[in-house]
Amino acid sequence: MGAAIFKREATGAPGINLWRARVRQGKKMHRAGSLEHRGGSVRIIKSPWGATFDEFVESIQESAIIAAPFIAQGPVERLARRLGSRRRSARLEILTRLNEDSLIDGATDAAALAWLCDRAPGTTVRHLGNLHAKAYIADGHTAIVSSANLTDGGLRRNLELGVAIADPATVREIADDLRAYGSLGILIPPDALVELDNMAQKARRNRAAIDRATPDGLKSEREAIRSAMREQLVQLGVAGEGFSVNPEASLQAQFTQAILYVLRRYGPTSTRDMHPIIQQLKPEICDDEIDLIINGMNFGRNWHHKVRNAQVGLRRSGVIAKEKGHNQPWRLV
Repeated sequence: MGAAIFKREATGAPGINLWRARVRQGKKMHRAGSLEHRGGSVRIIKSPWGATFDEFVESIQESAIIAAPFIAQGPVERLARRLGSRRRSARLEILTRLNEDSLIDGATDAAALAWLCDRAPGTTVRHLGNLHAKAYIADGHTAIVSSANLTDGGLRRNLELGVAIADPATVREIADDLRAYGSLGILIPPDALVELDNMAQKARRNRAAIDRATPDGLKSEREAIRSAMREQLVQLGVAGEGFSVNPEASLQAQFTQAILYVLRRYGPTSTRDMHPIIQQLKPEICDDEIDLIINGMNFGRNWHHKVRNAQVGLRRSGVIAKEKGHNQPWRLV
């Protein structure tokens, strides 16, 4: 693991704790591949980075954020093992991609995440259908931004590249961005993770049967499973205390949240420009191709109207405003 940045003191290179302490003190560490950043140091991580990941996990004291589109069983078990007794108290925020293709293809292991929630009770898992970022935050002291997913290939086999950052202001900024992403995601409780995994396994068995015989009935069953998985994510996305009483209000809250995110991130934005951004942020409830009916609620093609309703609600509440005229930009008040 000579490419790992957090080498032990015996190698002559600074260990993680010494490196972090020196960065906090503003001491420069002139080594090949080192970049100065905000008075501190950005360190390059090269493949394979399994040993670096282990030391990253061992540095977690209270909380961590892990954002990776694909998460596999082996690294999840490695994470729990390296956390040791701290897993009972540490807060782990997991952002990943749990759409039907990721689960059926085995790119993300929902059962492993459910297992992690059981072993580390402070774990939350959120689904973001368009997540592409790979970032790892330990408390407020270290951020790793990398090309690597949390998979065996990402840790050991693939040619990955990343950086580790110890500047507290930069770490905080990255963590804030990831939490903002997470606020747009769908919280997936452990029992739902198990259910999604069961669906994925059934779809894989069905796919194997299709490969052998391709009967129309099996194809229809596979599509029914995929549809049920999408529906499950939509239900979880709009679930809340008020959903059973007023599902329309719960759905509007999703669009309200997305509109506020867009305006905070991009500044004044017209409805026309806002639509494609919201569709990327909320693909499960902004599908132009299908209509889902769940508990009497329609999800899909009419999402533009629901965005409009959310905009009107925010304007009436005095949160956003826009000038009169066609396609004028909305802005925060």
